[in-house]
Amino acid sequence: MSKQDTLAADVTVTQRLIAVAASRDAHTALVSASGTPGQPAGEIYSYTRLAAIVQVAAAGLAWRGLQAKDPVGIHVPDAVSFVLAAHAVRAAGGVPCPVAPGLSVAEMAGQLAESGARMLITAPPLAEAALGAADRSWVRQVFSFGDAAATTPFTDLLGLGIMRAVGSRRHDIALLPFSRGQDGRLRPTPVSHIELTDRLDRIDVRAGFTDSDVVLVGPPAGDGLAYATLLDSALLCGATVIAVDARQLAGPAAADRAVAQRATAAIVP
Repeated sequence: MSKQDTLAADVTVTQRLIAVAASRDAHTALVSASGTPGQPAGEIYSYTRLAAIVQVAAAGLAWRGLQAKDPVGIHVPDAVSFVLAAHAVRAAGGVPCPVAPGLSVAEMAGQLAESGARMLITAPPLAEAALGAADRSWVRQVFSFGDAAATTPFTDLLGLGIMRAVGSRRHDIALLPFSRGQDGRLRPTPVSHIELTDRLDRIDVRAGFTDSDVVLVGPPAGDGLAYATLLDSALLCGATVIAVDARQLAGPAAADRAVAQRATAAIVP
């Protein structure tokens, strides 16, 4: 049965991930490898812990004013932070809006302003640029994984209760990436829940992730659409995702890292 069949009209990818996590118990979902910015080295998230943090962080975002269909900028340097941020936003009914790490502060500010985002989630070492962009946009609250001056720690979102993930209509926006056109300008390219599900189905056919896979994943890249879809496909299939620094996926180091982690697949820029 495809995700197209199992994800009903009012069931989001995030709801599906939370639901399947319950059956995986302590199976490892996410690992932050050494040298990965944004998360403590060696931090491990079981599927149960991942689902719990997503729902607790969603409650924190809602308490701080996030409403249904509100876009939230996601400007983070690693896969673990990306997964936690994007799914917490969607669980609260918001729309994750990936902001590419390679953008200038002016471009970031333009994207945030055009999206209408009033919240931004970031992490060192991107926090300084994120704050600069926030000051030139509608963003009024900046949350950070890890310590960063003038930001609110992501952990402050935890401990305010737990929120059952919000459902959505299939044609509502699930992800709001910005893509660069031929003229060089960044433009919003919204992806609906049904479109995201269709992309996941096509990736399943080609990638074929299973719960036995260990997937090495580099930092966010591009507009975030392919990155988010590949990550979700791996997690929905029960794979273990290990976030690694970009240098660990380049040259001879890539083979060494794959052997050390017993990896079976990699998601690279």
